[in-house]
Amino acid sequence: MKPYIKFAFVVCCAAVIPLLSSKAATVTVTVGNGGFFFFPSSVTIQPGDTVQWTWSAGGHSSTSGTPGLPNGLWDSGILNQGATFSHTFPSAGSFPYFCSPHGACCGMVGSVTVAEVDTVVITRAQYTTSRSQLTVQATDTDDTAKLTVSVTSTGQVLGMMTNKGGGSYSAKFTVTPNPRQITVSSNLGGSAVARVKVR
Repeated sequence: MKPYIKFAFVVCCAAVIPLLSSKAATVTVTVGNGGFFFFPSSVTIQPGDTVQWTWSAGGHSSTSGTPGLPNGLWDSGILNQGATFSHTFPSAGSFPYFCSPHGACCGMVGSVTVAEVDTVVITRAQYTTSRSQLTVQATDTDDTAKLTVSVTSTGQVLGMMTNKGGGSYSAKFTVTPNPRQITVSSNLGGSAVARVKVR
């Protein structure tokens, strides 16, 4: 293989692999099961996630906006039992929706909240050889996040970090051998990778 073709192949793989490993989720909302309501009526998801509405009864819709004021982001049309309709939410925000025949008269409304993904920064990743101890410190833009440390190469979870308040986190783990590179992942979707320094 010629060198420039190898380089192009490596660049393409580097661009595509992160897309394949993204964690987009699908959340299901039931439409009209036992009455004029969506269940659950309110969901919170991450950017890139999808909501799939599943009809338990006919004569309902999932229409973006508020009763009498559709905003045009999506409209399933009026569907019957067994039908499904999906919409993917690419960015953060709050998205109300309603059933066009039953929103105004019967209060058949729902909402999708797309939460902003937090930002994780690893400020210290240090391995002390004499004690086989890994010390990790990190910050998160959301001080309610739960951070988990794992070995990047294997995915082995080392444990949770302690929330010190104000977006600061720390942890110490006894681990052999030096993991060389770690990943800190948040339950809110953010993550960071850092090389481990040896002391």
